[in-house]
Amino acid sequence: MSDQQSSSVGGVGEGQDGKRSPLLAGTAQRAPAVAAFPPPPRNLEEEGPTMRSVAILSAPVGGVGPIGLQRGHGLHVSKPAYFGGQLKSPPVSVIVDKSEVSSATVAVSKWSVGRLDSLPDDFPLERTSRRISTISGSVVAARINDCLVTRSIEAVYNDVEAKAKCRTSDYVSFRIRLFSDGEDGVVVEVQRRRGSSFNFMKDCRAILDAAEGRSSGRSVSLPTASLPALKPVSGLACLKGVKIDAPSTDEPSTVVKDAEDLLKQHQRDTNMLGMQNLEELTNPLSTSQEAVRLAARSVVSEDSSSTIRGAISSLLEFNSLQSEQSYQPAAKDEKDFDYDERMHNLSLSVVYNALSAMEDEGSLSQHFKSHESWFHDTLIPVLVRDVESAKDRPHDACMAAKCIHCLAGCAPSVRESIMGAGALHALAKAKRFGAGNHASLAEVVERATGLLKCQ
Repeated sequence: MSDQQSSSVGGVGEGQDGKRSPLLAGTAQRAPAVAAFPPPPRNLEEEGPTMRSVAILSAPVGGVGPIGLQRGHGLHVSKPAYFGGQLKSPPVSVIVDKSEVSSATVAVSKWSVGRLDSLPDDFPLERTSRRISTISGSVVAARINDCLVTRSIEAVYNDVEAKAKCRTSDYVSFRIRLFSDGEDGVVVEVQRRRGSSFNFMKDCRAILDAAEGRSSGRSVSLPTASLPALKPVSGLACLKGVKIDAPSTDEPSTVVKDAEDLLKQHQRDTNMLGMQNLEELTNPLSTSQEAVRLAARSVVSEDSSSTIRGAISSLLEFNSLQSEQSYQPAAKDEKDFDYDERMHNLSLSVVYNALSAMEDEGSLSQHFKSHESWFHDTLIPVLVRDVESAKDRPHDACMAAKCIHCLAGCAPSVRESIMGAGALHALAKAKRFGAGNHASLAEVVERATGLLKCQ
């Protein structure tokens, strides 16, 4: 073996200038050891986390390509799986004949879009999106509008940018945007901004299905029989025949006291937690009957040892726990307004749960007589005001109409008090708005109006 060959086998011991490197000097003189078995091949490729939510793909040739949330069978919609920059299964595109779409449906739509912007190649499109082929943007917008009305989702439309700002009754906020796919189809994107992801996905799938023309958005059909209705905790089958010791009088009051302590704190998230806790305490589907009864009394009755009714009254009148508007900051951003509206809606929900529990118990008329001044001076004027403001706050108007419906079935004198506060005019105004914007509001207002007019 020549010197040149031995140098290449042992490693490069000299540099280009002829000097030997001190790190390679010993290596060049040592012969490589021969192993009895050759080592297994080593994969030196760097491993990284699998990106399940974001996939960076190159723009396909000739169109937008496979994007969005794929339509599956039944309630559960499968997500597309990416492997090596390609979809495991091709997306499903729905082809709709434009001649089959009625022009009257587009005419009554509150969302009237014109020419849609094309989807950019590098736009970070959400997975909660869908591509619809051979259809116009106005038809898709009309279908989405009908779905939002049917599901009682509050919406503010931007016709120029083809956007919709939406909020559900449980205050899940999301945005809807329409794009052109560059050919003759529409891309629908639904993006969650705030609220429960689980509740958002139920509405999102209904909206995307309605955009394809598959359903009106009332409910998602299940392949099996419908689920049974929820029962109160005391009516569970597993508790039948089981002897349960009667709870002490201190246990439910302690739970109510915990919610009251949360409302006394100065942190906004703690106050929100206290209102959510109080809402569950007055709900018979999640709380025992004894706890619901005591919590409902604390909402309506005035007790020197409890400040729950005062906190509820302050939220109903001023959207604040400070009892006066002067304590509120002068400048508020969107999050502050959302927080105030959410707290006000929770207070209405607590009042409705309390009134409904007393109505089922048969003690609502008695509590109305015992605390008539609070009902006349505080509760009824707030309920009428919220119903009249249905155009600005439809979810609050719907909950206030439910409270009026509970009070209207109490006694004839109560109905006279409600009508004397101008409830019929407010309900008629809310019904006109709800007929084309909020299906639940229109339904509840119609039932409350019929009960008020009942002699």
